[in-house]
Amino acid sequence: MIGIPTYFNKDLNIKLYEGVIFAPMRCRNFKEFKGGLDQAKTDSSEKCDVSDYKVYLHSSIDEVIADKWNALVSNKSVFLTTEYFDALRILDENLSYKFACFFCGDDLIGVAAFQITIAESDDLTANIAKRGKFIKSVTEKLIGNKSMRFRVLVLGNSFATGEHGFVFTEGIAPSVQGTLLLKAIDEIENSCKEEGQRISATVIKDFYPESFDVAASFAQEGYAEFFVDPNMIMSLKPEWKSFDDYLSSMTTKYRTKAKAAFKRSKEIELKDLKAEDLLTYQKELFALYEKVYDRADFRLGKLNGEVFQRMKDNLGESFTLKGYFLHDKLVGFQSAFTYEDWIDTHFVGIDYELNNEYAIYSRMLYEYIKMGIEGNVKHISFGRTAGEIKSTVGAYPMDVKCYIRHRTKASNALLKILFGYIKPSEFSQRVPFKKAELDNIEGYQMQ
Repeated sequence: MIGIPTYFNKDLNIKLYEGVIFAPMRCRNFKEFKGGLDQAKTDSSEKCDVSDYKVYLHSSIDEVIADKWNALVSNKSVFLTTEYFDALRILDENLSYKFACFFCGDDLIGVAAFQITIAESDDLTANIAKRGKFIKSVTEKLIGNKSMRFRVLVLGNSFATGEHGFVFTEGIAPSVQGTLLLKAIDEIENSCKEEGQRISATVIKDFYPESFDVAASFAQEGYAEFFVDPNMIMSLKPEWKSFDDYLSSMTTKYRTKAKAAFKRSKEIELKDLKAEDLLTYQKELFALYEKVYDRADFRLGKLNGEVFQRMKDNLGESFTLKGYFLHDKLVGFQSAFTYEDWIDTHFVGIDYELNNEYAIYSRMLYEYIKMGIEGNVKHISFGRTAGEIKSTVGAYPMDVKCYIRHRTKASNALLKILFGYIKPSEFSQRVPFKKAELDNIEGYQMQ
C-alpha cells in the first residue's frame, strides 16, 4: 500500500511542513466567514457509474469468507486480516465494526473495514493554527475549551497510522474505488440511523501521496480535507547486516547520542513477552499504555488490557511485544507488527517518571531498528508522534491526508473551514547519517 518517496526537503535545517501543506481560507471578518460557509455548501460532484458492482455489509468479521478476504489483503496490511479483527472483538461497547465486501459479478474485488468508536479531545482549539486567529476565536465561542466526546464512523484504523482501511484488486480505477467506498459509507450511516445509533461525523484516514487520486472522491463529496502530523518512515539499507553497521553510517554526533541511550538504559532488562507473560503482566501493561494514551490531545478509540494477549495468540510471530524491566519491575513496553517488508510500530507504554533518567523511549526507537535489521525488513513505520526525535534515528516524514464530514450540512460547512486551519506539528528534521550515505538510503535522495 505504501510507496517510498524519492523526494526530500533540500534544506535539511528548516522546519518541514510550515505553511506549505495547504492554503485554507483566511477570514478577516464575519462577511468573509459567511461567504466561506456559503461556498462550502455548494461543493458537489457526480459519482462515476458503479452499477456493475455490488456492496455487501457485515457487522462481524465472522460473516466474511475468511480465505477470500485474507487472500485479498495478504501482504498489504496486517491490520486488515481476519486474525487481527478477531483479536479486537473483546473491546468494550464503545467500539464496533462494519465490514464491506465489494463484488463484480462473483469476484471479490475489494474489502473495507469501518470502526464506530468514540473520539475525544481535551482542547480541539489547540490544533487550530495560530495564524487563524478569527477562526480560532469562532471555534472557542462555539465549543469553548472544554473536553469533547463524540461518536464517529471511521474508515481506516483508529489504532494505527497508515493506509489500513481498504484494499482493492489491481485494475480498479481510483474513481471507482472512491465511489464504492462512499456508497458503503452511505449505507452504514443509514443503517446506524435506523438502529438509533447516533453518528456525529465520519472520518476517513489515512492517505499517502500516491493515493490522493482515490482520496479526491471524498473532497468532491463535501468532506473537509486536512493534513495531520506526517508518518515517520525509515528505510533500512540492505548493507546493514548488524546494528553496528547502522551505527557506522551515522555522523559522530548521532552515533554518540545512540550509544548514550544504551549506556543510560543499561540497567534495564528487555524480554520478549510470550502469550502467557502478557496474561501475567496484563494490569501493568495496561497501566503503562494508559500513561501514554492520556497524554494525547486527541484520542480515537481505546484498547483494553486483554488485547495484547489476543494479538499474540492470533498473530504469533507477526506480533512482538518487548517488556522493559528495571529491578524486576515492568517500566515500559514496545509492540510491533511484522509483515512483508515492513515493521509497523504499534503501541508503547512508558513510566515517564523514569524515562529521562533511563532513556526508555530513545532505547525503544533503536530497538525497533535492531528488530528491523535482524528481521531483514526494508522499512519501518514509526507512526505520527514525536517527529523530531524519530528523525534523529533516521526516520523521515511522509504526508498523511485525512477527511471528515459532519452529519448535518450546516455543521459540515463549518467543519470544512475549521479543519482548514488544523495543520501538522512543526519540528526540525534531523539527518543523522553521513553525507556519503544519504544517496544510498531511500527517502533521502535529493532532487
